[in-house]
Amino acid sequence: AIHAKPVQRDDFGTLYRATFPDGLSLTAVRVTNSTPEPDGTYKEYVLPVPPKCQSAHEAVALTFGLTPRHYQPVRQT
Repeated sequence: AIHAKPVQRDDFGTLYRATFPDGLSLTAVRVTNSTPEPDGTYKEYVLPVPPKCQSAHEAVALTFGLTPRHYQPVRQT
């Protein structure tokens, strides 16, 4: 099991960091799909992101190849 610690949270998700005993590290963002499943639940995903990310917003933006300034969804579908 990976014991990642949440380091930042915003409307886009939660940013986590983990450091392993061998010195390697992992940065990931946990997001919730904005579209419900047929049973009404919402799937969550954990996406690896570059360690330079300082916020969940920045991390999600980078997954789309954008900066946080350019990733400002008004409506998600």
